[in-house]
Amino acid sequence: MSTENKETFNIDEALSRLEEINKKLSEKDIALNESIELYKEGTLLAAKCQEQLQGIEKELKILNE
Repeated sequence: MSTENKETFNIDEALSRLEEINKKLSEKDIALNESIELYKEGTLLAAKCQEQLQGIEKELKILNE
């Protein structure tokens, strides 16, 4: 991920969106195509969140040394 993407990525917004996606995927009447698109979006967001959290963890380890 480039520096520009890290600056514009908001983990709080991403986590809120993941909650929305989870709620929508839990609905019984969701269309298959919509559920697939939501699943794709959710996996991308989850990966970005994980990447950013790993970066934060590395920074914290450096600061604690």
